Amino acid sequence: MKSAMSFRTFTIKWPALILTGWFFAAAVVSHAQQGQNGIYNSASNCCTASPAFIDASMFVNSPPTKNFCTVLNWVLNPSNLILSSVGGVIDARGLSSSNTNMTCSVSPWNGISNPPPATILLPATGGSPANPIIISNTWVLPANTHLVGEGDNIGLGDINAGTTIQASSSLSGPIIQFGNSTFCPSGCASISVENLILDGKGYSVNGIVNEYAGEGSFVDRVSLYRIPSTGLLVSSVGSSTYASNSGPYSRITCPVGRRQQVV
Repeated sequence: MKSAMSFRTFTIKWPALILTGWFFAAAVVSHAQQGQNGIYNSASNCCTASPAFIDASMFVNSPPTKNFCTVLNWVLNPSNLILSSVGGVIDARGLSSSNTNMTCSVSPWNGISNPPPATILLPATGGSPANPIIISNTWVLPANTHLVGEGDNIGLGDINAGTTIQASSSLSGPIIQFGNSTFCPSGCASISVENLILDGKGYSVNGIVNEYAGEGSFVDRVSLYRIPSTGLLVSSVGSSTYASNSGPYSRITCPVGRRQQVV
């Protein structure tokens, strides 16, 4: 059963789960780390680079095809020995239209069967003109993956502020999906999306779909913009209830004049 969702109010139907709320987040101004962080090394009595915090902009010329998603893919791929197998933070805030193409033809996790845990700091995409991250394939997030944007300013009347992930005309399905049967056939844990705008651009796409991610998985401060289909879907896969312990889904907004559906 579907229910209408309009500006400032949303309802997610799940057994014993009903949420309503709104929030307008201000953009956060910050800058990418240059290179890896330095840590103390007792053997040399000085310092050494730490793979726990990676500046993605240092790898813009590494993949054969240079765009935002292929750079992230290069850093995330264990075969490139950049990110530790135990995971870390990937600072992508230094990636912009000035050093890479912001239009993606593949997901950042394309071809990676066992991606390490990662917190990915996404860049601000505002400016004149704005440079959103444009995707033609769903971003399927594996377990222990967290996307953190620079803010959601739709409530302040500025779509260009903060971080925007925008659907291309060739995208089918959701913009973001929490897990799938390949990454986590028995369910995922700890997947989240925060502080950004998902722009469907009026195409027949969904916003966020969660059928696989449970404990530690949530959505916070996300605007669903120009999404005429389902904005947020939290559902089961067959008889499974992988997503039943997920949440909270908080401070989710959609713009004036558009109607969203949440199942």
